[in-house]
Amino acid sequence: MILIIISLGVLLLLAMEENSLSEGEATPVPSSQAVYDSFFDPRSFSYGNNGDSIEESKIFGAVVPHHLLAYKLIDSVFTKIALEKPSTIILIGPNHFNQGPRILTTSWGWQTPFGIVESDQTIIDSLAASQMVKVNEEVFKAEHSIGNLMPFLKFYLPETRLVPIILHHDVTRQEARELGKYLAELVEDKNYLIMASVDFSHYLTREAAELKDRETIEALENKNMGKIFSMGNDYLDSPASIGVLFSAMEELSKEDFRILDNTNSGVILNNDLIETTSYFTLIFE
Repeated sequence: MILIIISLGVLLLLAMEENSLSEGEATPVPSSQAVYDSFFDPRSFSYGNNGDSIEESKIFGAVVPHHLLAYKLIDSVFTKIALEKPSTIILIGPNHFNQGPRILTTSWGWQTPFGIVESDQTIIDSLAASQMVKVNEEVFKAEHSIGNLMPFLKFYLPETRLVPIILHHDVTRQEARELGKYLAELVEDKNYLIMASVDFSHYLTREAAELKDRETIEALENKNMGKIFSMGNDYLDSPASIGVLFSAMEELSKEDFRILDNTNSGVILNNDLIETTSYFTLIFE
């Protein structure tokens, strides 16, 4: 008898639920999947208090570090971009562990302390259809060249969507050129921005890092991608990301850029004894 009563109760509840849905209540839809933010460090975030003066100019492309020691440099670039309110940022960085196919993207959003950075599915679908870029969610979970920048993006540009792209170390100059041209076609006449997430010289003394950076500046100013692609980790960690960005800017006839800052961790920490990482921020206007 008790089992019969319980069964009748369950049937009654199911009937009530079905009736409520039939009266117009939609079935709940799960939220979009997002990469969990395991990179955020509140000590490496300015919360908009960098004190820089803001110059209004149309920004089409940018280079920022992903090493959070340089968070003030990152903050400064996002502060400038915040005036633009781009609808989508295409963010290109190194695949530090060379995992998965050579050029990757993900359709997942990104969880941050300020909310989820949503993906631009239209562009991601177009990239996947082009066969130049493969979709892979798992690799992005551990990739800080993208993850470290997500809190900045969401804090300064809460409505902006994301297209993340990561590149193997050996992506060729030709592959970078083709991807850059394709991205230029996607962003032309739209309120989009292309950003390269790149750290520069690694593991050198402060003095040696500054010497390498001078060579890098000369190559960048001369648009010498052959030189850039010949450089190793003692100059920069992703020649291909720079190649994609510069190719896209060339295709868009937006080749003029200015360097906002160049420093290294030895300068920031006021320590000449440590192995350093150097940083550039620059913008195409």
